[in-house]
Amino acid sequence: MAVITESGASALLGLVLCGGESRRMGQDKGLMLKDGVPWALHVGEKISRLGISVEYSVNSRQYSSYTAVIPEEWLITDALDLPGPLNGLFTAHGRHPDRDILLLACDMLDMDAATLEMLIGCYSGEGGYEFYAYEEDTWLQPFGAIYTAAGLGRVGAPADGRLQSLLRAGRTRRMVAARRDAFNNYNTLSK
Repeated sequence: MAVITESGASALLGLVLCGGESRRMGQDKGLMLKDGVPWALHVGEKISRLGISVEYSVNSRQYSSYTAVIPEEWLITDALDLPGPLNGLFTAHGRHPDRDILLLACDMLDMDAATLEMLIGCYSGEGGYEFYAYEEDTWLQPFGAIYTAAGLGRVGAPADGRLQSLLRAGRTRRMVAARRDAFNNYNTLSK
Protein backbone atom coordinates (compact mmCIF):
# COMPACT_ATOMS: atom_id res chain seq x y z
CA MET A 1 0.00 0.00 0.00
CA ALA A 2 2.98 2.31 -0.45
CA VAL A 3 2.32 5.69 -1.97
CA ILE A 4 4.09 5.72 -5.34
CA THR A 5 5.15 8.85 -7.17
CA GLU A 6 5.18 9.26 -10.96
CA SER A 7 8.88 8.31 -11.01
CA GLY A 8 7.99 4.99 -9.38
CA ALA A 9 9.71 5.74 -6.08
CA SER A 10 7.80 5.74 -2.83
CA ALA A 11 6.91 9.26 -1.70
CA LEU A 12 7.16 8.03 1.88
CA LEU A 13 10.29 7.24 3.82
CA GLY A 14 9.92 5.21 6.97
CA LEU A 15 12.09 6.53 9.79
CA VAL A 16 12.67 4.56 12.99
CA LEU A 17 14.06 6.72 15.79
CA CYS A 18 16.69 4.88 17.81
CA GLY A 19 18.65 7.87 19.10
CA GLY A 20 17.13 8.17 22.54
CA GLU A 21 19.07 8.04 25.76
CA SER A 22 17.22 4.91 27.04
CA ARG A 23 17.85 6.14 30.60
CA ARG A 24 14.77 4.48 32.09
CA MET A 25 15.47 1.22 30.27
CA GLY A 26 19.13 1.20 31.25
CA GLN A 27 20.24 -0.11 27.85
CA ASP A 28 19.82 0.79 24.18
CA LYS A 29 16.19 -0.07 23.39
CA GLY A 30 16.71 -0.36 19.65
CA LEU A 31 19.23 -3.16 20.12
CA MET A 32 17.15 -5.17 22.60
CA LEU A 33 15.85 -8.41 21.11
CA LYS A 34 12.31 -9.59 20.41
CA ASP A 35 12.19 -13.09 18.95
CA GLY A 36 15.93 -12.79 18.23
CA VAL A 37 15.54 -9.55 16.22
CA PRO A 38 16.62 -6.09 17.47
CA TRP A 39 13.65 -3.91 18.35
CA ALA A 40 14.68 -1.30 15.77
CA LEU A 41 14.59 -3.86 12.95
CA HIS A 42 11.36 -5.35 14.27
CA VAL A 43 9.66 -1.93 14.08
CA GLY A 44 11.27 -1.16 10.71
CA GLU A 45 9.87 -4.39 9.31
CA LYS A 46 6.35 -3.18 10.14
CA ILE A 47 6.95 -0.30 7.70
CA SER A 48 8.85 -2.21 5.03
CA ARG A 49 6.07 -4.82 4.79
CA LEU A 50 3.95 -1.99 3.38
CA GLY A 51 6.44 -1.43 0.54
CA ILE A 52 8.04 1.65 2.13
CA SER A 53 11.81 2.02 2.42
CA VAL A 54 13.12 2.42 5.96
CA GLU A 55 16.06 4.22 7.51
CA TYR A 56 17.14 4.33 11.13
CA SER A 57 17.99 7.47 13.08
CA VAL A 58 20.80 7.10 15.64
CA ASN A 59 23.03 9.45 17.57
CA SER A 60 26.81 9.47 17.10
CA ARG A 61 27.43 7.42 20.27
CA GLN A 62 25.25 4.61 18.90
CA TYR A 63 26.52 4.52 15.33
CA SER A 64 29.13 1.77 15.69
CA SER A 65 26.77 -0.48 17.68
CA TYR A 66 24.09 -0.17 15.02
CA THR A 67 26.43 -0.87 12.10
CA ALA A 68 26.80 -4.36 13.58
CA VAL A 69 23.11 -5.08 12.85
CA ILE A 70 21.96 -2.52 10.25
CA PRO A 71 23.68 -1.66 6.95
CA GLU A 72 25.42 1.75 7.12
CA GLU A 73 23.44 3.11 4.18
CA TRP A 74 20.24 2.70 6.23
CA LEU A 75 21.58 4.75 9.15
CA ILE A 76 21.10 8.48 9.60
CA THR A 77 23.22 10.02 12.35
CA ASP A 78 21.77 13.02 14.17
CA ALA A 79 23.53 16.08 12.77
CA LEU A 80 21.65 19.09 14.11
CA ASP A 81 21.56 21.02 17.35
CA LEU A 82 17.95 20.12 18.12
CA PRO A 83 16.55 18.26 21.12
CA GLY A 84 15.44 14.64 21.08
CA PRO A 85 13.27 13.32 18.26
CA LEU A 86 13.36 16.64 16.38
CA ASN A 87 17.06 16.04 15.70
CA GLY A 88 16.37 12.70 14.03
CA LEU A 89 13.36 13.96 12.09
CA PHE A 90 14.98 17.13 10.77
CA THR A 91 18.31 15.40 10.06
CA ALA A 92 16.41 12.87 7.92
CA HIS A 93 14.51 15.72 6.26
CA GLY A 94 17.85 17.38 5.44
CA ARG A 95 19.10 14.16 3.88
CA HIS A 96 15.86 13.58 1.95
CA PRO A 97 14.31 17.05 1.50
CA ASP A 98 11.73 15.86 -1.03
CA ARG A 99 10.49 12.82 0.90
CA ASP A 100 7.60 12.69 3.34
CA ILE A 101 8.43 10.80 6.54
CA LEU A 102 6.46 8.14 8.40
CA LEU A 103 7.92 8.35 11.91
CA LEU A 104 8.02 5.52 14.44
CA ALA A 105 10.07 4.99 17.59
CA CYS A 106 12.12 1.83 18.04
CA ASP A 107 10.09 0.81 21.11
CA MET A 108 6.67 0.83 19.40
CA LEU A 109 6.47 -2.95 19.32
CA ASP A 110 2.65 -3.03 19.36
CA MET A 111 2.11 -0.90 16.23
CA ASP A 112 -0.03 -2.90 13.82
CA ALA A 113 -0.40 -2.96 10.05
CA ALA A 114 -4.05 -1.82 10.12
CA THR A 115 -3.17 1.37 12.02
CA LEU A 116 -0.34 2.17 9.60
CA GLU A 117 -2.48 1.33 6.55
CA MET A 118 -5.27 3.64 7.73
CA LEU A 119 -2.75 6.45 8.23
CA ILE A 120 -1.19 5.90 4.81
CA GLY A 121 -4.61 5.63 3.18
CA CYS A 122 -5.61 9.01 4.62
CA TYR A 123 -2.29 10.52 3.51
CA SER A 124 -2.75 9.09 0.00
CA GLY A 125 -6.37 10.12 -0.35
CA GLU A 126 -6.55 13.47 1.39
CA GLY A 127 -4.02 16.00 0.12
CA GLY A 128 -3.60 19.50 1.42
CA TYR A 129 -2.37 18.59 4.87
CA GLU A 130 1.18 19.00 6.13
CA PHE A 131 1.01 16.33 8.80
CA TYR A 132 -1.14 13.25 9.44
CA ALA A 133 -1.48 12.06 13.03
CA TYR A 134 -3.76 10.09 15.28
CA GLU A 135 -5.39 12.04 18.09
CA GLU A 136 -6.59 10.89 21.48
CA ASP A 137 -8.55 13.53 23.39
CA THR A 138 -6.37 16.54 22.59
CA TRP A 139 -3.06 14.63 22.33
CA LEU A 140 -1.63 14.20 18.84
CA GLN A 141 0.42 11.01 18.55
CA PRO A 142 3.83 12.19 17.25
CA PHE A 143 4.97 8.65 16.44
CA GLY A 144 2.99 6.65 13.96
CA ALA A 145 2.51 10.00 12.19
CA ILE A 146 3.43 11.32 8.75
CA TYR A 147 5.38 14.56 8.34
CA THR A 148 5.39 15.94 4.81
CA ALA A 149 8.49 17.57 3.35
CA ALA A 150 6.45 20.70 2.64
CA GLY A 151 5.22 20.87 6.22
CA LEU A 152 8.67 20.37 7.72
CA GLY A 153 10.06 23.04 5.41
CA ARG A 154 7.32 25.56 6.13
CA VAL A 155 6.89 25.08 9.89
CA GLY A 156 10.48 24.28 10.85
CA ALA A 157 11.60 23.07 14.25
CA PRO A 158 9.51 24.55 17.08
CA ALA A 159 11.33 26.62 19.68
CA ASP A 160 10.15 24.40 22.55
CA GLY A 161 11.70 21.31 20.91
CA ARG A 162 8.50 19.25 20.96
CA LEU A 163 6.98 17.18 18.17
CA GLN A 164 3.57 17.99 19.65
CA SER A 165 4.19 21.69 18.94
CA LEU A 166 5.28 20.89 15.38
CA LEU A 167 2.04 18.99 14.72
CA ARG A 168 -0.03 21.81 16.23
CA ALA A 169 1.75 24.49 14.16
CA GLY A 170 1.02 22.80 10.85
CA ARG A 171 -2.10 21.84 8.95
CA THR A 172 -2.59 18.46 10.58
CA ARG A 173 -5.13 15.84 9.56
CA ARG A 174 -6.30 14.36 12.84
CA MET A 175 -7.48 10.78 12.90
CA VAL A 176 -9.00 8.47 15.51
CA ALA A 177 -7.13 5.21 16.12
CA ALA A 178 -9.02 1.95 16.32
CA ARG A 179 -6.42 0.54 18.73
CA ARG A 180 -4.99 2.72 21.51
CA ASP A 181 -2.42 0.08 22.41
CA ALA A 182 -0.82 0.40 18.96
CA PHE A 183 0.92 3.48 20.40
CA ASN A 184 2.42 1.75 23.44
CA ASN A 185 6.09 2.40 23.95
CA TYR A 186 8.36 0.46 26.25
CA ASN A 187 10.55 2.55 28.52
CA THR A 188 11.15 0.01 31.28
CA LEU A 189 11.47 -3.76 31.39
CA SER A 190 8.53 -3.98 33.82
CA LYS A 191 5.84 -3.67 31.09
